[in-house]
Amino acid sequence: MNIITIIVIATSIWVLIDAQTIGIKKGQIQGMGNMGPISWFLACLLIWIVAFPFYLAKRGEFKRINGK
Repeated sequence: MNIITIIVIATSIWVLIDAQTIGIKKGQIQGMGNMGPISWFLACLLIWIVAFPFYLAKRGEFKRINGK
């Protein structure tokens, strides 16, 4: 297993745990970021180069919505 694979898996797991901790649920926002924790995890695993930075960009919005 190379380092890139380890980074993708580890950050995808972090996204899952973080999304659950923040309280992200489908339907909280409009548009492409309208996903639950499992969907964010799968998106990060499959298209990490796009999904991980997008999650980081939307994270603040989710935190604000959920009061975290």
